[in-house]
Amino acid sequence: MKMLRVIVSKADQGVSAHLPGVDGFVIARDSVEKLKNDLPAGIAFHIEGLYDEEREKWMSEPFNFEYIFQDIQTLLEGYSGLINQSSLARISGINESLMRQYVAGLKKPSRKVTERIESGLKKYADELRNISFV
Repeated sequence: MKMLRVIVSKADQGVSAHLPGVDGFVIARDSVEKLKNDLPAGIAFHIEGLYDEEREKWMSEPFNFEYIFQDIQTLLEGYSGLINQSSLARISGINESLMRQYVAGLKKPSRKVTERIESGLKKYADELRNISFV
């Protein structure tokens, strides 16, 4: 199954996304949740409108999405109500005041810091996946 990378960025009144390798496709919605909900139909509509010679082999096969956020602020706004900057700081082991500076755009996290945040989120997601009730 083909995994399509979805690059999510902050837009004026919400979020927008583009998919590298899918020329001309852009989607914008007022929340990440709506973007994720509308993306499958949007990409299907885009592929349907292509000429046969523009279509690639993967376009006729099942595919899935991997969401890549341009910055921490977009991630937090996209998942507000589920995660905030304080919890993200705790999950990733980063000082809260430093996280606030990243979110406000006063400082830009290094690649090492973004990898630490990503790793913390994935570890937390794994922990949540292992929860069950009697």
